[in-house]
Amino acid sequence: MKAALVFDKVCASVGRNRLLLDGVSLEVPERGLLGIVGPNGSGKTTLLRAALGLMPLSAGQVLLGGRALGQWPAREFARHIGYVAQQGASHWDLSVTEMLRLNAPALSPELVARCELEPLLERRFATLSGGEKARVSVARALAHGPALLLADEPAAHLDIPHHHRLMAMLRETATQRAVVVVLHDLHVASAWCDRLALLSGGRLLAQGTPAEVLTPALLSSAYGAPIVSHEVGDLRFFTGVPGQ
Repeated sequence: MKAALVFDKVCASVGRNRLLLDGVSLEVPERGLLGIVGPNGSGKTTLLRAALGLMPLSAGQVLLGGRALGQWPAREFARHIGYVAQQGASHWDLSVTEMLRLNAPALSPELVARCELEPLLERRFATLSGGEKARVSVARALAHGPALLLADEPAAHLDIPHHHRLMAMLRETATQRAVVVVLHDLHVASAWCDRLALLSGGRLLAQGTPAEVLTPALLSSAYGAPIVSHEVGDLRFFTGVPGQ
C-alpha cells in the first residue's frame, strides 16, 4: 500500500546536546489508524510537529504524499492535512457551527452526523464538556476533507463513554484516510489501533501490530521499568510491577 506519510531517518534537536528525535524511519499507510506510544518525553508530539513542518530537522526528511514538505505550496499543504492539538484552555467565543465554518464554508451533514454534533451546533464552544470539545475539534480538522489526520492525545482526560466515542470516530475515519494519533494509554492503543509505533528516548523502538509492539519485553525497555500485561476477554491491559 502506498504511504501517506514517510519519516526518513528523521533527527531533531534542541540546542547542541538535547536530541528529540534520533533517526526515526516510519511509514504511514494511506488508510488505517496508527498509534504513537511511548513514555513522556519520548518524542511523540515532536514527531507530529515534524510532520506538520513545525519542527526543524537536523537530519533526514519527511515526505507527505511522496513529496518533501518543502515542495508543498502552503495552501495545498493545509488542504491535505488535518491536525487536532492537545486540549487546553479554550477562549473561543464562537458557536460550534462558526467553529466548523472556519475550516469549510459549507457544513457536511455526513460529518455532523458521524461526529454526533447536531445537538451542539448552536452552542458556544467554550461551554462544551471535554468530550464534546474533542468531537468538535476532530470534526473541524476533517471539515476540509484532508487525506491525513494527525491527533495529539485527543482523548486525554475524557471519561470512559466520551473516550470510547472519540476512539470509535477515529477508527471509522481511518477507513477512508490515514490517521495518526498520539496515545498515552496502552490498553486503548491495543484495543483501537491497526498499527503502533513505540518511541523511547527519541528513537523508534518498535513498529507493527499491537500484538507485535506491546510485549512486556519491549514495553519494559521503553519505559525503563518492569511492565506486565494481562487479558480480560479480548482486551489487554498493562501495569507496572509493584515494588520494582
